Amino acid sequence: MQIYLARNQVQAGPYTLEELNKMLANRQVELNDLMWHAGMEQWKPVGEMTNGQFYYDPNASSSATTPPRRVTVADLYGNKQPESTQNPVNEQPASTSFPPTSNKGPIHKGPTLESNPSDSTTGLATIGNRIIAVFIDSLLLMACYLPFLSGLDYDITVISATAGDVEKMTLLIQSVPEHLSSLTSVLFLVLFIMQLMLLIKRGQTIGKTVMGIRIVDAKTQKLASITNVILLRSLVTSALYALPGIGTLFLIADFVVMVINKQRLSIHDKLAKTMVVKADPKQLKK
Repeated sequence: MQIYLARNQVQAGPYTLEELNKMLANRQVELNDLMWHAGMEQWKPVGEMTNGQFYYDPNASSSATTPPRRVTVADLYGNKQPESTQNPVNEQPASTSFPPTSNKGPIHKGPTLESNPSDSTTGLATIGNRIIAVFIDSLLLMACYLPFLSGLDYDITVISATAGDVEKMTLLIQSVPEHLSSLTSVLFLVLFIMQLMLLIKRGQTIGKTVMGIRIVDAKTQKLASITNVILLRSLVTSALYALPGIGTLFLIADFVVMVINKQRLSIHDKLAKTMVVKADPKQLKK
């Protein structure tokens, strides 16, 4: 059996029944996508054919039929339609048989993206992985303070006592041996450069690299622009988090929005037009 799929008025296939069920199990195919195979009179939603299940068991075999040109899964689940097929579901060669043209309206693209049914799932990063990645990055940042804190015998209360008082903070810094202050500055600089380069080149911080997740452009699923990932997503967000009082509220709101959003987009994701997904080498290709 040769099965064809359609989404966003772009079709792909053919796939075997085994390939279809594998994609359904991995959520690469959504229940509101359209499907057709020989023996069907028209395109129908996948969910209608599977009775709402992520498994398709056809009741009868169908005769072979040759639909229009084969379109890759990258075309189907991507955002850019082939220039030669602006509405490929509507087009058909005169010499081929093709299902009826009804029920072919645009289908909303879901969050899970795939470029080939045999590839591993390139889905959204889990909330847990995102939290752990931030935790790892925070630990690395805190580690940079260790030389400075050693000069204060790791007495955190001394630092807390200088909060908001520039003069006291200046005297406290001067009380730390110069070589320890310099070492702290070097560690901060090295960490900053590493994180910056990873974000620009790979859309990852050290924490995200460890957790196997990546920041990508929400539309193209490729690396986000430097403006979006560095300026809007990192610097602006960090500045908002640092605001007294308001920063804590923004952090909480940011997390809540990420949890309830279907595509796990936080406020800073929406601001920068980015999303966090499982890292895949294809995302690095231009």
